[in-house]
Amino acid sequence: MSSILLAPLNDLQSLSHTLFSSLSPSQTKPPPPPPLSSFTACDQALSDAVNLAYKHQARQRKIDELENEILRLEVQWREMCEELETGKRELEEMIAEGEERIKAIEQARKASILYPELLAYAQSLSAFTSAPPNMPDMNLPGQPPPPLFFPPFPNEEKMRRGRLNAEAPLGPLGETHSVGRPPTVSPKVQLPPAQLGPGANPYRHDLRASEPQSQFFDLDLDLNPDL
Repeated sequence: MSSILLAPLNDLQSLSHTLFSSLSPSQTKPPPPPPLSSFTACDQALSDAVNLAYKHQARQRKIDELENEILRLEVQWREMCEELETGKRELEEMIAEGEERIKAIEQARKASILYPELLAYAQSLSAFTSAPPNMPDMNLPGQPPPPLFFPPFPNEEKMRRGRLNAEAPLGPLGETHSVGRPPTVSPKVQLPPAQLGPGANPYRHDLRASEPQSQFFDLDLDLNPDL
């Protein structure tokens, strides 16, 4: 675009220089003046170049506007991509959570307790819970004896046996076998000095009979002497 604008300007400059050279007095013969048509053609070329530059500028402004619009749309597109990525992550988390719940449901379904087992367990616990309202009183005369009950947990007797219920059953509380009396220590007989033999010291403390010491508690613990 610059060359298109500079070409008629250069032609106009050369024509003007030739014209002024032909009009200026000089010692040599001046060049002939350029024809008028050359100036007209140069002016037309310059006018066409200016019109072309104007159109080019209008198109350039349109291109700039389109570039700005493209940048704005690109920013919106990036924001939409980020939102889609965030939604994708949330959806993946929800899908993973749903799969875990489905697995838990399947495991619970596989580990479900059958109704007969559940009823049997409830029946085993019924002795430790309140009876239904329509159940007859078992304490009244004429009622059949209650069935044997085996609780699902160890009772007191089994826990007292210990060692995983491997020992014999216990008797009533207290000692059930005879306990022997502790052996009594016979006191040493003190021999008289005449029987100790020759050379024995009658004044040794281990040979002297220990005199019984009277145990007397002199401290009075009565806190109410007036009573």
